[in-house]
Amino acid sequence: MSIKLTGRLMAAALLSLTAAGCQGEEAQPAEADKVSTQEAPSKQQCVEGFGGVLNCATGNAKLARTEKAVTVTGLADAANDGVSSSFARAVSWEQTVTFDGLGKANQGFALAARDGEQVVSSLQVSVNNETGRMTFAPQFTGMPGGSTYSMDVYSGGVFQFRHINRGLWFPPDASWYDIHIRLTRFDVHFRNENDFVFARHNKSGATITPGACVWGIRSETPGAFTFNFDGRIVRGDYVEFVEEVGDGHYPYTSFSAIDLTAAANALTIEGESIVRGK
Repeated sequence: MSIKLTGRLMAAALLSLTAAGCQGEEAQPAEADKVSTQEAPSKQQCVEGFGGVLNCATGNAKLARTEKAVTVTGLADAANDGVSSSFARAVSWEQTVTFDGLGKANQGFALAARDGEQVVSSLQVSVNNETGRMTFAPQFTGMPGGSTYSMDVYSGGVFQFRHINRGLWFPPDASWYDIHIRLTRFDVHFRNENDFVFARHNKSGATITPGACVWGIRSETPGAFTFNFDGRIVRGDYVEFVEEVGDGHYPYTSFSAIDLTAAANALTIEGESIVRGK
């Protein structure tokens, strides 16, 4: 992942290489991030996916490529079994995936963005079929101990609510009304804000600082997610987690792989695309 350092960040870089913006220090993985420390993609079974992306099986997963999709089976362990998507120097990644039987053994699925073998950021989604609830647990490693982040909820493209996590790691719970539907389709994406000239604003009006990492997940079911923020009920179909970047972060500008692991009967990648860095 390439780096641009200016001003006081350059001075900090000369003193220490442990803090990395969007990437962070290579500390011992937290429990929530254990899914991100999975083995490197198995080179024994790889297929060319969409748009030049290379899909490789991880753990005990098996891949099957058709003209329209990549199907992944053998998904028993949400920490290891899945598919790794590799590419060269991307700043944005998006995937449309359908899960068959998601929530197997109440495990869920997880995503990890990597620069080589270094985990940049992760998003773990735990699923409890008995209660019909899911828990989002994003982790941004741009600062020792993890970066703070905001959580924006949208419905039909309209901003609904913004929650800022500035304290202890506390993943928001959500009810998921279509949890029992056999086929569950999501659009998921990850990006690194790499415009170092102009800070961008999202639909909530909040500023996204250059170098920030962003996870997004969208359900095709309207109002699929219901959150309770200290008694305030917020419903939506799209959730975005945005890293807050401040002093001490090193802004990175690209990443090279996304790992998706899950416990399910199968998952099908129906589309995948990347935007390459300049």
